[in-house]
Amino acid sequence: MPLPLSYPGFRCILENLEAVKRAHIIARAPSLQKIDKLIPLCLGNLTIDSGWFNNKLTINKLSIKCEKDEVKFGRKGKNFSRKISVSLEVKMKKLINSYISGRSKIIVDKFKLQSKFHVHSLLPDLLPIDQKFRVNSLDAFSHVDFEAAISFIDTCSFPLKTVVTIPQLSTFDNQVVKLAETLKLNLDHYARVTVEDLKKLNNNQTVIFKHCRYPNIDIVPLIEYHVETKKDIGTTFVISTGDRDFIYNMLSEFKLALGEYRSDLDGVNERFLRGSSKYLIPINNESRIHVYAIDEPEEGDHWKIVIKPVSGL
Repeated sequence: MPLPLSYPGFRCILENLEAVKRAHIIARAPSLQKIDKLIPLCLGNLTIDSGWFNNKLTINKLSIKCEKDEVKFGRKGKNFSRKISVSLEVKMKKLINSYISGRSKIIVDKFKLQSKFHVHSLLPDLLPIDQKFRVNSLDAFSHVDFEAAISFIDTCSFPLKTVVTIPQLSTFDNQVVKLAETLKLNLDHYARVTVEDLKKLNNNQTVIFKHCRYPNIDIVPLIEYHVETKKDIGTTFVISTGDRDFIYNMLSEFKLALGEYRSDLDGVNERFLRGSSKYLIPINNESRIHVYAIDEPEEGDHWKIVIKPVSGL
């Protein structure tokens, strides 16, 4: 007769069990409910989406949408709903309490927060004040979501692997932003990223500017600054857009300012934008910059300008 599993055995199994399957098993095993919240919960992704008419919680591949009179569950193409006549916020609180709150440790690979309120994030109203997540990547829909999310992230998570947000003036001085390995900034309505802003991002490995629709990034003055000072540029900048005019306006700016550095960039394996110029810009004896445009039609904003530091001459 096999011996029953010890607590360490249960802990190992539950900690490595997919989160939704784990919740399904725990709900049907009263004996395991006593220890469940003592065991770390590991999530591939956690999304909290709050709006005017519905709230949505996504845990890995399980989506739970709270509407006016019901809660809808969806996973792997299977859907069902339950009639619950309480407010959206109360529904969401109950779901979060059931799946997330009160646990000793919650490890999240990708934490995404989307609030349609803009001036107020619902997150502090939904989570216990002492709730903390260990997070690899943060995607915050707005600056208020970003600020709210930071207060719920365990300090041992920093620096984060990826940060995605919409910038404000204070964003470029935020240490969480400046130390992220990869930073993605959505510039839909941001007026201008100045050369002084760009200088503050010298610790990021990669900075991606998305949804650019007019020349609002001082990337040429940044390159000229590094050429003049001979200071290494350690960050790869990518400017991503679906606006063809933006791309060609920026390429014209490069041609005027950097024409003397035109190069075929032999040996660089990229899908260059047809007919566009490429540049190899020496900074000092140890470093140089490649500047070029690429076309990746399989992506949404598929035209990209790349400013990439490389070593050697």
